[in-house]
Amino acid sequence: AGYRTVESVAYVTKKHLLTVKGISEAKADKLLNEAMKLIPMGFTTATEFHQRRSDLVQITTGSKELDKLLQGGIETGSITEMFGEFRTGKTQLCHTMAVTCQLPIDMGGGEGKCLYIDTEGTFRPERLLAVAER
Repeated sequence: AGYRTVESVAYVTKKHLLTVKGISEAKADKLLNEAMKLIPMGFTTATEFHQRRSDLVQITTGSKELDKLLQGGIETGSITEMFGEFRTGKTQLCHTMAVTCQLPIDMGGGEGKCLYIDTEGTFRPERLLAVAER
């Protein structure tokens, strides 16, 4: 029948399970119930979603005007893409965010740690020191 994982059983319809030789309606119900217990089905209540949203923090970019445009800064728990022409401040913004994400929440930070992935060889620790001293 092609069901090799618990996940494939969890997402199949009962009608398809019943086409497998030896699977009765009672067995299909039991298989689906047990598979759904093991596999998170991706449904979230509004209360759970609201709780997760309330745990997010806005991290300052270091610029009041940019923070205003971003409605408070860059949000944690998401991926933010920056792009632009050469010498428009992308690396500077990344260096600033590497510092501000570690600041206390009351200073616009996230009280976290930073993992800086540099694909262009532009990371300069001395620039971070200058940002941190401001």
